[in-house]
Amino acid sequence: MLVAWEICKKDVRIERRTGEIVATAGVFSIVIGFLASMAFHVDDRTNAATAAGTIWITIFFAAVLSFGRVWQRERDESALTGLLVAPIPRASIFVGKALATFGMIMVIEIPLVALCLFLFQIDFATPSSTTVLDPSVPRDPASAHLGCFLGLLAMGTAALSFVGTLFGAMTVRTRARDLVLAIVLFPLLSPVLVCGVVGTRKAFELQPVESYSGFVGLMAMSAAIALVLGIGLFGALVDD
Repeated sequence: MLVAWEICKKDVRIERRTGEIVATAGVFSIVIGFLASMAFHVDDRTNAATAAGTIWITIFFAAVLSFGRVWQRERDESALTGLLVAPIPRASIFVGKALATFGMIMVIEIPLVALCLFLFQIDFATPSSTTVLDPSVPRDPASAHLGCFLGLLAMGTAALSFVGTLFGAMTVRTRARDLVLAIVLFPLLSPVLVCGVVGTRKAFELQPVESYSGFVGLMAMSAAIALVLGIGLFGALVDD
């Protein structure tokens, strides 16, 4: 685990000096958030659904931009070869790169989520005028909805990071790596994106927490499966 942490810190130091991934993907996400708010801002119900879709679609494409660049750095000047010949476990390389990618995506998400909450007028404390709630059922506190939303973001980002890191290493040697990576990730991560969009929409609409809290568990399970598969398959992928 110590080796993985050192690899993660190395990637974070490089990003702090260059800022190429966070700056590029961050500007992209901000622009998409503004465009979506201007194009689809209609009413409260539409705002909740559109904000959820905007957040998750933007996160996915920003993450794809990050995956390719993270591994391209290792390809430059044979840095990846140096990692592979070093006497360290292959799993540590995977975990370290995944942790760094997770952190970068989370940094990109912060302004994106704040912007969408503001532009689409999402309020966790006040139900929208079009949200239908059963008056006989006690309302969940705002902290419960916010906690589930943050859980969806964290688990979804973890799943994205683990799967993207694994297949980013597999495609780093190909010419059209960004295109191949996107094509591979779309079907694999579609369940995570569906859970994220539906769960986030229900959280924004202040639907009962039990109606969407299960999505957090599903995304956590997806992240755990991706982590186990990544640790098990990473060595074989990079050695080939």
